[in-house]
Amino acid sequence: MKIYLQLLLLSTILLTFSCKENTTKQKTSKNEKQIEFKNKIKDLPKDSVIKEKNKETPKHYEHKFVVARSGLNYRDLPKGNVLGKFPLNTQLKIIEYTKISDQIKDGEKIIKDEWVGVEKDLDTVYVFNGFLSDNSLTSDIKLYLASSYYKEQNGNTRTAFLNLSETYFGNTYKDSNGRKDNLILTEYNLTKDTIRLNENQKNKFLKFSNISESDKVFIYSINTGNIETLNIKDLPVIACMNIYRAYNDYENKEDDYEFGFDLGNNSYGDNNSYGDFVFVGKNNPFQNGKLIPIIWKRIDNQNFPKKFNSDIILDHRKRWLNGFEATESYSFSNSNLLYYIQNLKKNDKLHRYIIVINSDTQKIIFENVQIDSEIADLAPLRTNNSDENYENQWTGKLFKNKETVIFGFFIPSFGCSSISILDETEPSIPILCDNRH
Repeated sequence: MKIYLQLLLLSTILLTFSCKENTTKQKTSKNEKQIEFKNKIKDLPKDSVIKEKNKETPKHYEHKFVVARSGLNYRDLPKGNVLGKFPLNTQLKIIEYTKISDQIKDGEKIIKDEWVGVEKDLDTVYVFNGFLSDNSLTSDIKLYLASSYYKEQNGNTRTAFLNLSETYFGNTYKDSNGRKDNLILTEYNLTKDTIRLNENQKNKFLKFSNISESDKVFIYSINTGNIETLNIKDLPVIACMNIYRAYNDYENKEDDYEFGFDLGNNSYGDNNSYGDFVFVGKNNPFQNGKLIPIIWKRIDNQNFPKKFNSDIILDHRKRWLNGFEATESYSFSNSNLLYYIQNLKKNDKLHRYIIVINSDTQKIIFENVQIDSEIADLAPLRTNNSDENYENQWTGKLFKNKETVIFGFFIPSFGCSSISILDETEPSIPILCDNRH
């Protein structure tokens, strides 16, 4: 019995000691975590600590565009370490307002705003809200297309035409007086398919299109590189029934028409898939004869300078490239620029990956994934062993005081094509083609 009591007493002592030891370890572990947490806090920017409790998660997520021309750095924390850069006009999803204010000098301006958290893959990164906008940055050039005169087999003709409808309708709908107060056509006009505007109607059209009587029309021939100049004061304005609205049963409305300049019996854009480019304004923005067609040469995949990586694609589009593999690769060179394009295939689906390298610096100056979709089909590539006579892709110096351009990779079903400038600080230039359906 004594032995039993002694063993019981010994077990109790050992158990008590063990509990104290575990408690001590727990306290030590807890203290270590507190010290570690305090050290982490010390590493944070001061404002982050003070305002951490004030950060706000939006009830409805906003999407904004990067409008810093050189791109926008993203960081691990507000005012923290730079992790990378979002290019100009990247659309970002804001998922956190930190309420950590800051001011940054941009040239001669001081911009005051806060740091916000945005979605990057599955993480949150931080950017300065002062370089975000609800709208993307647009080009300072408004580019249109001139369509050719043509005659149908039944004898009907259509005049050469400069369609300015996108600008005209865009501005009239923006006007605070309301669209109804800005109508140009009369009820009698609306009974016709083609209307020649009188002087008062023309003046109203020019006003809403932000065009002056003293302005000029500059037409750049893609095929020849020549530039034709016309005076606005000499050009009649016409309204033509849009082909998609011509067979509607309801009464005609002004919105059913295309508005622009009558260019007579001239031919524009023969043997190319565009038409000819047009700018309306005081001064000619085009360079003479600096645009050339791209004729691609097949190369081995191992000579393609960079393996495709989906990191350059917007997060919500990455799934579109799942399972796609690189197949045919092509190259083209012009002056000090090396162009590479690669087909990405999965079964019968095709996308493309293109990069342009400056051979002097060996830096990639342009990188893009071209997605084939219902909105736009991929245009065929003309290769050096092709029998086709079409010229879809073009590059060269199209504009004065701007870098080399590249275009011609899509055939739009909806919307219009755009021209990319091989300069990360410049937005692409949309072609205002009035592709309404």
